[in-house]
Amino acid sequence: MRGYLAITLDELAQLLDDQEILIDSAFVPTSQFKSINPELGEEESEYILSLLAADDSISYQGDSANFSFALAVDLEPGQIGEELEVEVNLLSPIRFAQVDCLFVGDVKNDDGELTWYAAQEIAIQLPNWQAK
Repeated sequence: MRGYLAITLDELAQLLDDQEILIDSAFVPTSQFKSINPELGEEESEYILSLLAADDSISYQGDSANFSFALAVDLEPGQIGEELEVEVNLLSPIRFAQVDCLFVGDVKNDDGELTWYAAQEIAIQLPNWQAK
């Protein structure tokens, strides 16, 4: 199952260093989300969930946030715990090998657009995000 993690810049750096990180929850297309939004296709659902993760990322960073980060990961069944409205609790660490891509938003640009980065681009781009 594809999940979207709200992550901070420090957590992203930790994930790259340690190759895994423990995050409490992931945004996923839960049963409740699907029942509330039956008209949404898979792509539209994933877009909404990535925006929710990006918004949480900003709130986790506080006033120092320059970017929002939504990490798209392929969750394993054993990692998924209790299902909430649009999230699931995560029971074990996320490994970098599970990362599909990262969506990054510019906090100063309030248009809701996220830029896509492949997993292998994250380490290359990290210094640019840290410099701002």
